[in-house]
Amino acid sequence: MQNARFSKRYQGYHYLLLCVELASEDESRLCSLIKQIYLPIADQYQITYQDIERNIRTARDYAWQNGGKEFIEKISGGKFYEPPAVGELIEILAEYLNEDN
Repeated sequence: MQNARFSKRYQGYHYLLLCVELASEDESRLCSLIKQIYLPIADQYQITYQDIERNIRTARDYAWQNGGKEFIEKISGGKFYEPPAVGELIEILAEYLNEDN
């Protein structure tokens, strides 16, 4: 995800990696994002699932302003006029990761 210029200094970066890992292991988890992706991570870090999503949004917004828009458009094949929703971002990155392997 370096091409997208996600900054590792944002906690959301680390949560995003965990979310993408869970989604890439089993894409059906995307159908129940809160229950099957956010909550296990939130429990692990003893925070709320809302904290997970908020922190990812912060990391996403930073990346979006620093080359992330072009990266997301490149790997998804789509055109974005605003940052994708967190769930959509997780899905895009998980699909990219699975295609790469």
